[in-house]
Amino acid sequence: MRTLLNAASRPAECEANAVRKIVRLVARTGCRTHILHVSSGLSVDVLRRTKAEGLPVSAETCPYYLTLDCDHIPDNATAVKCCPPIRDLHEQDALWAGLADGTLDGVVTDHPPASADMKAGTLATTWGGVSSLQVGFRAVLTGAMRRGLSLADVVRWMSYNIARLVGLDDRGDITPALRADLAIIRPYERFVVDATALESRNPICACDGMTLNGVVTRTFVAGRDALSGVREGNLIVRP
Repeated sequence: MRTLLNAASRPAECEANAVRKIVRLVARTGCRTHILHVSSGLSVDVLRRTKAEGLPVSAETCPYYLTLDCDHIPDNATAVKCCPPIRDLHEQDALWAGLADGTLDGVVTDHPPASADMKAGTLATTWGGVSSLQVGFRAVLTGAMRRGLSLADVVRWMSYNIARLVGLDDRGDITPALRADLAIIRPYERFVVDATALESRNPICACDGMTLNGVVTRTFVAGRDALSGVREGNLIVRP
């Protein structure tokens, strides 16, 4: 069942062909278009040429494409089943290059909080998607630091650029008059991911057991402590 997980089931060329078709439509219509879940270096190449032509296309990738590779994932690891599939280190290198040169505009978590029952079974039957909301930023930070990239780069990819893309001009940067969505983080302090200790109701995490950089000490949402007034077992606070 491993072929459902790696590049053999959904080749990179298929993804790149889909992006090429979309780009042709953009060239005909001029419609602003966003490409999500880029997992392939071939797609990055298409997007790089597209941006050089000045077409209104933006694109993103996800933390697990940047930090996991199909050759080091155990068989039947349903926690990492997703679409497109996680590819090899060669493809991963191309994604990082696309981020570094601006071909890829950002990194998004695409967090699907599937229950343990939904992730149980085999790769053929289990729910697709990766739970990555709480550790996604730290996973990307760890990968970036290993490649000589900085915390500022990761913040740009996962905060500033994304806010600009979706029109949230009141946040995404530390600037007077903008909304104070902030995390206080120790970027060089490391921790081991324990899926059972995460705040998600479902103890499933593709990064379980990994050592990552970035210990978060406090989080603020619109200037308020994110945990202030929170009921145990429910982090959602309604305004």
